[in-house]
Amino acid sequence: MEEIRLKKRRRRIIGFSILGAVIVAIIAIIVACSLSGNKEEVKEGEYKQVEKRTIANSVSGNGVITSVDKEEVTSQQFGSKVKAVYVKEADTVSAGQVICQLDTKNLQDQLNDLRKNISDAKNNKIDQDANYDRRISEARSNRQKNIADTETRLNNARVEYLQSLNELEVANNNYNNYMADPSHHTYDLEATQLQTVIEAKKSNVDLKKNTIDSYEETLNNLRETNDSDLDDARTNYDESADSTIQSMEDQARELEKAIGECTIRCTIGGTVTTLNVKTGETFNGGTVCTIEGLNDFMVEAEISEYDIPDVATGMKVMMKTDATRDKELQGIVTFVAPRATSSGASNNLGALSGMIGMDMSEMASSSGSSNNSATFKVRIALNEQNPRLRLGMNAKISIITESVDNAISVPVDAVQEDDSGNKYVEVATNYDEASKSDGEIEYEKKKVNVNTGLKGSYYIQVSGDISVGDYVYVPPAQGEDSIDEIMNMMGSSAGI
Repeated sequence: MEEIRLKKRRRRIIGFSILGAVIVAIIAIIVACSLSGNKEEVKEGEYKQVEKRTIANSVSGNGVITSVDKEEVTSQQFGSKVKAVYVKEADTVSAGQVICQLDTKNLQDQLNDLRKNISDAKNNKIDQDANYDRRISEARSNRQKNIADTETRLNNARVEYLQSLNELEVANNNYNNYMADPSHHTYDLEATQLQTVIEAKKSNVDLKKNTIDSYEETLNNLRETNDSDLDDARTNYDESADSTIQSMEDQARELEKAIGECTIRCTIGGTVTTLNVKTGETFNGGTVCTIEGLNDFMVEAEISEYDIPDVATGMKVMMKTDATRDKELQGIVTFVAPRATSSGASNNLGALSGMIGMDMSEMASSSGSSNNSATFKVRIALNEQNPRLRLGMNAKISIITESVDNAISVPVDAVQEDDSGNKYVEVATNYDEASKSDGEIEYEKKKVNVNTGLKGSYYIQVSGDISVGDYVYVPPAQGEDSIDEIMNMMGSSAGI
């Protein structure tokens, strides 16, 4: 293991040594070119007229032509066999057209069984309700009969009670009449007998009164009874039965919906661009097919995380495609994704690895040199459709992030900066005369301080003691063989 690690370490050291040698060689070439360029004559600058123009900053990217109307046709009926497919790729379909049919036999069998159970449950509920009705009716009839019988007995008891009161009154009168004779005494045999009769009549009165009270209580109880127990039992049964039936009917509706979903339709018209089912196969979910309209197109692009903060909906977009040649298409940003759709990681040593003939991935891994760049989806609506566009075509886009119309502007290189940091341009005061003299008259230049505004790729907005029509001096551009430009031309792999 130690020997393997030493070998890997030697390989990394050799790789870095070769890489360093390549970079030193490149820099040497660049410096040599730069020095040789110094031997040439200094290029003269030129004069450019101050004009009003639209200056804009933009974010560039690559996009793909997609359809405004697009549908991923799906179904929730996983595990069903595909019974028939009615379209093929490139077919034109209309909204509501059947795409394919899944087998519904198992679902239909379940639905038939469930419907039978629902019917049986409803019939059983009818029978049970009829039974409860019969029992409640019988209970009410018996209660009415008992009430009538009790009322009759109560009336008879009240009559007997009145008779017992009369008999008690007669017994009391007989005793009082006997005792009215001064010769009679309470201890006489006849007086004792009369008292015994009175006590017997009192007992009979009490008995009749108790009988009346008993009948009245019974009658009140009968009248207050409303068969609530049977009513409650029927109510509880009905609620339970209705709940069961409702649950089965809900299941039946779900099965009916599932059977309906087995007939898979599209909701928009267009062209079938992908088809993912075949007759006889089992459908395990996902997209059945993709329908895309061929009349209204839009552009979808991926913008880097560096540029995406500058992009917003409503921004103007300029686009070009190979199919539309030099015609510039225009559009508007309609959607900016709130999160990244992809994140790529790549090392920076690919170009050099080809130059030196070895695999640099191990070196990149060990050195941690990588470039992660997430991208964000942007959708762009076209201002007008073009008959030359097709789905999937590439488009080069420029999103105008900011712009100024009618801006007084000069070439970017015309704006210079003095040692104090003040920006200025040099205005030719005798341009008309000098430009027509074939070099016999030198240009006279006046330094004019300016403030700068929006900067575009080639022009920059300026303000100050400068007017449209003035001619400003543009110094000669730097040599194209400068180290910075070479590094930029090489791209990220040069920034080691």
